[in-house]
Amino acid sequence: MMKYFAILFAVAFFLDLAAWNNNYQRNRAVTGNKNGTTYYYDSRGASAGRASVSGNNTYYYDSRGASAGRASVSGNNTYYYDRRGASAGRSSTSGDTTYYYDRRGASAGRSTTQGNTTYHYDSRGASAGRSVRSGNTVYHYDSKGRLTGRSSL
Repeated sequence: MMKYFAILFAVAFFLDLAAWNNNYQRNRAVTGNKNGTTYYYDSRGASAGRASVSGNNTYYYDSRGASAGRASVSGNNTYYYDRRGASAGRSSTSGDTTYYYDRRGASAGRSTTQGNTTYHYDSRGASAGRSVRSGNTVYHYDSKGRLTGRSSL
């Protein structure tokens, strides 16, 4: 699932993708994958959106099917664009750490993976939570260690 949402969890600062992402983060309960498209559902089973991969691009759609933006991979960098195609930021991966930047290039946070656990930090370096993979399920916790949801790979 695209390295624990290097594109979804930690990109909440990305303008138009933020609304889609924040909805997913609050409601992540179930995902399903069919023909290269990942479908997201809220805790009540209602559609929360979808992501489709085509080549080096991932296209995001809200629950109504409207474009919510895209991510484009180039080497170790992923560039994010809002629904209008304007730059929304980027992420850069080095080893087990992914760094996130806003559209101006300022630091927006990072995530570091150690074994089955990914730790998330805000732009000041404070803990923003963690994700733990167990089999095909990823459990998401906030900075205080409270379970906030899960997603199926």
